[in-house]
Amino acid sequence: MTAQLRFLGTSVRVIDRAYDCLVVGSGAAGYNAAIHLVDFGLENIAIVCEDRLNGTSRNTGSDKQTYYKVACAGAEGDSPRAMAETLFSGGAMDGDIALCEAAHSLEEFFHLVSLGVPFPHNAYGEFPGYQTDHDSRRRASSIGPSTSKVMTEALEREAFRKGIQAIDKTRVIKILCTGEDENRRAFGLFCREGERAFTLYLAKNIIFAGGGDPGLYRHTVYPPGQFGSSGVLAREGVRFANITEWQYGIGSLKFRWNLSGSYQQVIPRYVSVDERGREEEFLNAYFPGVQELARAVFLKGYQWPFSAEKAGRGGSSSIDIAIYLERQLAGKKVYLDFTRNPRGLGECEAATIGAEAHAYLAASGALGTTPLKRLEKLNPPAIELYRSRGIDLRTEYLEIDVLPQHHNGGAEISLWWETSVKHLFAAGECAGSHGVRRPGGSALNAGQVGGLRAASYIAGFYQKNDPWFGPGPEGGESPGDRALRAAADELAAFERGLRFNSPATGEQAWPGIAEKLRQLQELNSRTAAFLRNKAEIEKSLARIEALDRESLDLAVEALDTAFKYRETLLLSRLLHQGIRYYLECGGLSRGSSAVTGGDSDIRSLQGFPLDSAFHDQVLITRFDAATNSVHSLFRPVRPLPASELWFEKVWADYREGKIFG
Repeated sequence: MTAQLRFLGTSVRVIDRAYDCLVVGSGAAGYNAAIHLVDFGLENIAIVCEDRLNGTSRNTGSDKQTYYKVACAGAEGDSPRAMAETLFSGGAMDGDIALCEAAHSLEEFFHLVSLGVPFPHNAYGEFPGYQTDHDSRRRASSIGPSTSKVMTEALEREAFRKGIQAIDKTRVIKILCTGEDENRRAFGLFCREGERAFTLYLAKNIIFAGGGDPGLYRHTVYPPGQFGSSGVLAREGVRFANITEWQYGIGSLKFRWNLSGSYQQVIPRYVSVDERGREEEFLNAYFPGVQELARAVFLKGYQWPFSAEKAGRGGSSSIDIAIYLERQLAGKKVYLDFTRNPRGLGECEAATIGAEAHAYLAASGALGTTPLKRLEKLNPPAIELYRSRGIDLRTEYLEIDVLPQHHNGGAEISLWWETSVKHLFAAGECAGSHGVRRPGGSALNAGQVGGLRAASYIAGFYQKNDPWFGPGPEGGESPGDRALRAAADELAAFERGLRFNSPATGEQAWPGIAEKLRQLQELNSRTAAFLRNKAEIEKSLARIEALDRESLDLAVEALDTAFKYRETLLLSRLLHQGIRYYLECGGLSRGSSAVTGGDSDIRSLQGFPLDSAFHDQVLITRFDAATNSVHSLFRPVRPLPASELWFEKVWADYREGKIFG
């Protein structure tokens, strides 16, 4: 390799080999993809990660973090087809992806079991399950609040045992691509290492498993170390599916955690506090009586994500609306209090909390006289979790808000999890596989299945059918030189496209880039979260497009923030453009977002008209770098396949590699 590359006046370190595959991300999806690549015979691979120990998989969870799979215990009938139908029924999800996630769910579940993840089974070896939200069967399993953390640690141990290299403290700032439209392909990564170094990696294939993008929002349930990097996918023209579809729910602010499950089932008190310190149990004003209030809070344990379907008066998601009205419109702080019962509840009697909640707490031996006493019996680790973070639920209020928790949309993928750019795959939360409404826990399964599918295609097809990295013509350009020449052209265009001003000097070299990022996050939180208004979306999109036209002064000490700002700005354009297009086409409330006509709609608590027109449509949004424009369109979902199940035919197709066709 002969090229000497420079970027922004700095020499670029070029890694002198072409990897068979680079995996971006050190969460459960990324590690699993790398392990499967090695199991399929690839050795020349590595994992690239910004901070190996600070990702979402390792640092987030909920009361009973769930892995969703085909049921495999007892006499309850289930099948991959039945599970796929459940996934597909949520809306705007492709049927082939639903079937893949269902068909591989047990394979990946037991892969985790084999690596030491202690999913519980009985004395006979059956792995029982429980019912989760948006499901009608007992498919879910869990090891408690840290399921994804234990999964990640087990997968990491296996990856390191296999000798897989982890390139840490490295942020991808550009995916190197060549070609146009359907012939566009990825061939490497351009990265920022440390505070000043740039490094270029050539790769025949890339599996992007960088997680979701909480960096879009000011406050989220995601751990502080997670920012997201899907903006680099958008920059290369990757098509996004359902970028508008997020999941929002109640979470704590001081320590970021989902307040689902036991935290709601013990029926805590909801309190707002104004700037003068005056307290109010505000939920009583939103329910006709204490029994209706208690039932809604109890159900919030199962129905944790905000749901437009449950946002009418008396529904569990009217609690989210009430929190919004108290915090955003009244300017108060909102807390959960576990030390006292809600006003009028008494001592958790069936007459006040309702038969369903009373039966559950009684069966669990958790009929205490206060929420705290009930929580001590129902789930003592839930109290210890906060105590270990310096928050004592026995004496303190817990400040809360309705926060982004998971992106159901992301990069559009094929049934092999390949994006619209060839040789570039997406697995985990950055992949737009879920559609509008997904069963709880399906995200953990989707990340594992995505890594398996991408690794299968790379090993089974691309390793045998990739002439771009094959031998060059005799006496001609080598594959390495061909890639470096393309990289030099890409980096030159990248540098020109930054549109920064000339370097300035002194402390004023980069005025307010961190503040600009904060303001952008606050804008997204106001207008592109769980309550959406067409007029506000229009104003925000105009502001985002104005920001995109501004030039920024280049300063080395703020360059990392500048790259994050640039990615977030582009992703914000896609998010707002997608929402605007959806609303212009007549889209209504669905999933975890509600469309409002203004504050009066929200205050009425009469619910929101629900969408049905786009249930079988996927919203595609894409950035066009040539024109610096963002475009959206709807396409029909790919239906559930009529899969071939005649064994002899499947065996022949599998042997001959026809399954990749």
